[in-house]
Amino acid sequence: MTDEKKVLFLCDASDFDVVMESFADHPKYHLTVETFEKILRFGVKGYLDETIERIHNNPEMYDGIVGTHDSSAIIAAIIAQETGKRFASVDAVINCQNKYLCRRIQKQVVPEHAPQYAIALDYLRNPDRLQTPFFIKPARSNISFGTHKVEHPQALENYITRESIDIARYNQYYLDALSHRPSYQHAMNIATCNSFLCEDFIEGTQVTVDGYIFDGEINFFGVTKAYYYPGTNSFFYHAFPHQFSADLEEKIQNALMLLIPAVGIDNSFFNVELRADEANNTFKIIEINSRIAFQFAKTIEAVRGFDPLHLLCDVAVGEKPDMSMVNENRFKYCYNFELHHFSDARILQTPTQSAYEEIRLKYPEVHIRNLIHESLNLSDFKHNPDSFRYGVVDVPGNSHEEIMEKYEDVVSMLGYKFAALDSTMIDPAIWDFPGTPPRHTQGEGNELAAQPPLDE
Repeated sequence: MTDEKKVLFLCDASDFDVVMESFADHPKYHLTVETFEKILRFGVKGYLDETIERIHNNPEMYDGIVGTHDSSAIIAAIIAQETGKRFASVDAVINCQNKYLCRRIQKQVVPEHAPQYAIALDYLRNPDRLQTPFFIKPARSNISFGTHKVEHPQALENYITRESIDIARYNQYYLDALSHRPSYQHAMNIATCNSFLCEDFIEGTQVTVDGYIFDGEINFFGVTKAYYYPGTNSFFYHAFPHQFSADLEEKIQNALMLLIPAVGIDNSFFNVELRADEANNTFKIIEINSRIAFQFAKTIEAVRGFDPLHLLCDVAVGEKPDMSMVNENRFKYCYNFELHHFSDARILQTPTQSAYEEIRLKYPEVHIRNLIHESLNLSDFKHNPDSFRYGVVDVPGNSHEEIMEKYEDVVSMLGYKFAALDSTMIDPAIWDFPGTPPRHTQGEGNELAAQPPLDE
């Protein structure tokens, strides 16, 4: 009989179905799943205090703890550190989530792979530190929220005026979590996490490198290449696997072998975003994260044949992950599509259960995550300056053509419906795709479809 392990699994509410499906009838792991949304409603400080006390009173209640996103990773790191469980350390999470602190480490360890950078106020004191145009993002950022191209210093000041309150509001839970213990309140982190980070533009092929580190030993799952909606900073899809030249791949892995321990990551998953100049075999790091790239868990599984979520629990309970293929029904490729809307809108309809079931029957290999709720506006959810992301779809296949055909069919079956804030109704299923001008159809109002064309 298998010795069942108990894992406290912290994730976003939109992850819930994916997690439950991964561990349905799993003989090894029994999960207690807590969503970050529930933790926010409970109160971050109260949740940490109560959970840590419960584990101290009953150390056997969990064998491991994991967090899947920046939000839940800091919660998981504090609980793990306070109770002697395995996860990325609080210091490692801070070093990764505060991009300014991470740049400082990169400059020390792999300076040739880090762009020039400055925290916003330092740049404004000395604008000669960077050439315009340059790129800004919140020092603690994700999903491109608060990212902008800056042409002159005045534009930076304008963004600071307009967006600093939102950045501080978003980071409040993070600071609440770190207030659990004075030693977690690093002065440089507290002083900079609500600031903008300015840095040089990085050109090249954007990819994510995924893997894990267990007792200091690093293993890589592979490389996922990003494709954008043309003319935007919004991801259209991520293709796995992407193959660099052997020389460039070796160079990337050697640099990450140095950087990951230097940031303090151990006994955790990691993912590293970078841009590569494949012609010159060089690359620059965008960011490093001390957690799984949850969005790519099913992408990787479809090709590699093992479920990274199972390996995530292996690391958490102190067992070396086994990357042997479990599922023989693999595909040559998997594309992870992001569904974006390029203007704010009222959410009229999200996929129904019958739509999910219909897709599951026709395409059992496809995985879908809905990120929004009906009767709200898209702008009520965290978004980037260009667009509003409302869903993620993993589509495996054995050719680009097969995947794109499947994707178009799945999107048409999802049944999302939006209304423009001027009451015009929008139906994403009628978006012309790929590469043709948008069509206009009649609905309850003047309907308009406007999906950007495919970048290929």
